[in-house]
Amino acid sequence: MRSLGVLIAEEKDIVRARLAAQLEGLGHRVVGVARDGRTAVTNARELQPDLMVLDLHLPPNDGIEAARAILTRQAIPSILLTGYGAADLVRRAQEAGVLAYLTWPVDARSLGATIETALTRYRELGILCEQDGDLQRALCTRIVVERAKRMLMRRLRVEETAAFDYLLRYSLSTGRPMRDEAADLLTAEDLWFGKAQIVQCVNVVLRALAQRGALGPSQAA
Repeated sequence: MRSLGVLIAEEKDIVRARLAAQLEGLGHRVVGVARDGRTAVTNARELQPDLMVLDLHLPPNDGIEAARAILTRQAIPSILLTGYGAADLVRRAQEAGVLAYLTWPVDARSLGATIETALTRYRELGILCEQDGDLQRALCTRIVVERAKRMLMRRLRVEETAAFDYLLRYSLSTGRPMRDEAADLLTAEDLWFGKAQIVQCVNVVLRALAQRGALGPSQAA
């Protein structure tokens, strides 16, 4: 991994110092420090960091809103630092454009792996930007693509990068944007694997078998 210039947005001195030490131990440089969201937005614009690490509880609002404000202007790989990873929190962060999150406290190994994940997703976002022609549209597309990726990872038992590559190859082969292909895959999964649809299909099959006498009344019930 190349050396990255990192902006840390964190209110607590002790957390900020530990993060800086871990980042420098991984070969990266801390190019800026922000203790609140407004300073983070300004520093991001002026310093043009390669990566941002933002604490969830960053005043005056939170790190997600700070990331949202930054990402309306420029694309920067971003990691959210949080004490927990609840589904609603992850969803909010994803909608704002945050690419990965870390649960504190964290060791250097986990930090390095999360940086790799953020950079990989940033490269994917770049591909979506090329297709959509606009960062904000690409961020919206990414939400659908991420859902499709998770579905492919679960169904095909592949890694995240392989799932994205599958969607990209499919998009290139059909000439349709990844947004449309991802949405179609999610719709197809819902039709084939949605609980209500499965129950409906089973009921249809059972009724057909009962009408043909293949099942007795008690079996059909």
